[in-house]
Amino acid sequence: MNYPFSAMLYILILSLFLFFLYIFLYKNIQTLFVKNKFREYRDKIENYLYILNNIMDGLAIIDADKNILFVNEAFNKNIRSIKNQSNILEFDALTRNLELNSLIDDAVSDINFKFIEKKLSYYDRAEERIINCIILKIESSGEYAVIVRDITYLQKIENARTAFIQNISHELKTPITAITGFAETLKNGAIDNPDVRIKFIDIIYNHAKRLNYLIDDLITLTNIETEKTRVKYEKIYIKSGIEDSFVLFEKEIKEKKLTIINNISDISFMSDPVKINQIITNLIHNAVKYTDNGGTIKLEGRVIDYKAAADFILNIGDTSVLWDNLPLKENSDEFFFFSIEDDGKGVNYANLLRLGERFFRVDSSHDDIHKGTGLGLAIVKHTLRILRGSAVIKSSLGNGFIFSFIIPGAENNFKQN
Repeated sequence: MNYPFSAMLYILILSLFLFFLYIFLYKNIQTLFVKNKFREYRDKIENYLYILNNIMDGLAIIDADKNILFVNEAFNKNIRSIKNQSNILEFDALTRNLELNSLIDDAVSDINFKFIEKKLSYYDRAEERIINCIILKIESSGEYAVIVRDITYLQKIENARTAFIQNISHELKTPITAITGFAETLKNGAIDNPDVRIKFIDIIYNHAKRLNYLIDDLITLTNIETEKTRVKYEKIYIKSGIEDSFVLFEKEIKEKKLTIINNISDISFMSDPVKINQIITNLIHNAVKYTDNGGTIKLEGRVIDYKAAADFILNIGDTSVLWDNLPLKENSDEFFFFSIEDDGKGVNYANLLRLGERFFRVDSSHDDIHKGTGLGLAIVKHTLRILRGSAVIKSSLGNGFIFSFIIPGAENNFKQN
């Protein structure tokens, strides 16, 4: 059967049209598929980069020539490095840390290198910083990952824990050794001598009291630090409360013939009576303990306004120490101000900075004259923090000691009687 020429031409044109349509659709579908895949991979890469730039650890990827391939935003926070990292091409120029760069040199020069982890320390603005550094070889590419984590705070906690164990061991061992030693002496015959017996029993009793004070202070400080204690507001008559605190030290005040100048206003305010008592009792205890015979202790207590409270914090001397410079709320109309001053031997500035540390004593001899648990001012510092207070400590050798603090009042906290 013969088709007319026009029909054959039509069929040819249709075939060519379908062929080119197929080619067109195939290429566009393929291009669309590639674009979708590219977009999918791009989105994944962006997600990974977002994660890498927002993790806490600093991360840098380098090649065998120590050229930087990638560095995240946390790297500069974890170790002192050049802030404008985008312009830095070589790792040595990025950190300028000799010890870290030396570790990198050792890694890239060792063909068998796999992994290393090491603590590094350096000083940044006179402050020691400690980092944990991990360097590992990426086997699939021959590149290296450098991971740095700032563990300065964790190391300080570890050091504090170690120091605490050492201090508490010493504090417990001294009275326990005395108690067991004198008890054994009594047991071995000294109990038959009335004079020796009374003397040794008094020593045992005093060391047992010291142990009890230590345990009480540890429990108090632990409750404060772990926030197991809450502020319970009650109306407090501060003048009578302070006078009650002095009763605890009446015997020592009389023995040392101390003069007490009491300038406490007859005021009342709303606060936690237990915490206020902890603060003031510890401060009076220190003043009585460190004031020489015939010395003077002066106390002041009054209500002050916002301007006076701000001046109290801003106008501290160059040799004074400020504790907990908390922001003052301008809507707090009244603050309770308290100051205790003695004319004792004073404290040098280096020791002044350490006051408030657990177990720190200005006199580290642990003698009977200035004995104590070394926790009193630590309790004061943490209790003030709970009450949103601030303190200023001023002293120098031979010029006495002044401890002043303010505590903000809530609505109608303070009332002048």
